[in-house]
Amino acid sequence: MGIITGLFKIYKDIRIMKGFRLSLYALAVGTLLSSSLAHAAAFQLYEVGAPINGTATVGQAAETKDASIAYYNPAGMTHIQGTQFLLGAQNTLQYTNFSPNASTTIAGSNGANAGGLLPGLGAFFVYGATPSLKLGLSLTTPYGGALSYQNHWVGRYNVQQMMFYTVNLNPSIAYQINRWASVGAGISVEYANLYQTVAIPVSASPPFDGQATLKLDSAAPGANLGMLFTPSPNTNIGIAYRTQIIHNLRGNTNFANIATTPSTTSRMVMPSNIIASITQNVSPKATLLGEVGWANWSSMRNMVITIQGITADIPQDWSNTYRLGVGGQYKATPDFLLQAGVSYDSSPTSSSKRLPVLPMDRQIRVGLGIEYAMVRAATLGLSYEYINLGSAPINNTNAIGTLSGNYSRNYTNVFQASVNIGC
Repeated sequence: MGIITGLFKIYKDIRIMKGFRLSLYALAVGTLLSSSLAHAAAFQLYEVGAPINGTATVGQAAETKDASIAYYNPAGMTHIQGTQFLLGAQNTLQYTNFSPNASTTIAGSNGANAGGLLPGLGAFFVYGATPSLKLGLSLTTPYGGALSYQNHWVGRYNVQQMMFYTVNLNPSIAYQINRWASVGAGISVEYANLYQTVAIPVSASPPFDGQATLKLDSAAPGANLGMLFTPSPNTNIGIAYRTQIIHNLRGNTNFANIATTPSTTSRMVMPSNIIASITQNVSPKATLLGEVGWANWSSMRNMVITIQGITADIPQDWSNTYRLGVGGQYKATPDFLLQAGVSYDSSPTSSSKRLPVLPMDRQIRVGLGIEYAMVRAATLGLSYEYINLGSAPINNTNAIGTLSGNYSRNYTNVFQASVNIGC
């Protein structure tokens, strides 16, 4: 059964309160569009409330000065003395303004600023069972995003509002094999939650839109592995790998002014990725940081959604991405550590495949941070990070029309604060 035939069979007797008959065309296209938005989770956050935001997260797999290493690379826990706990918070302030061009055939506004304030938390714990054996636990939000466009903007048939977040619980273990090599591993349970609204074109004359709301969630397992090498007392080389996590989101789709709420499922892939980092002390006060990475975003080849037993397979054709970064740290005084960094992540998609639910192009991060040892056992971390998400051009044509343009303003500010306590 085709999706159009199936939708007609399910909804042919449904009417909208205002007297408009909900057309087969509107339901089919509206549902297909809303389904293709379920990949909003694709925005991966390296920022999880830790002080390393101050280096644009460069050095994440090799920097072992606080308990956040339990998440970034469990092998690095072997360099943590005793027991440590880090609690971090961050606020992400995003500015996202779309500018349609003359190729856009859908009437509407530019949507104004779709960005907003998104809070986040991170908690990390490392316990020294023996000098060589360490146990860890982290609680993070590694994927997420929030957008709120004006209801009657030109891209409303793709997205109006979206809120997506994940919560990842990751216990881990590490063992120091010898003076220069350590290994670590962890398992994770990740909860994902998606809320999204999308307009449905009910009538062209006079123009009238309906609305669909998706509410889906899922819990799925994953794993991570890490290695840390210390060829000299001044050098750390870390390699961290995370497996993909496949979320089979379940929930329902609500239609405005329609009593039925059909069950809905969607498959979402969080890609596997690998990060290699190095820290090199070049003097008693200065340290250089470097990083390369790779993420398997080609696993997002398609998006599958099922509504009331009817399945649509929507091609995405994403590409694998790479990451490069450099940073530095300078110990201005015994109690103050200054840090800075810049990183680059390539774009996972192109203008013909990009949708306004994820206005992300290549990413450039610039971070600044400071750490202050308040007392011997407690260190305060403060950082600011600027993330430029690029112009993210869109040139997407579907059954409703063409959405074309780019983002005149598309960046994020991340403000982070944390405290690391050791005993």
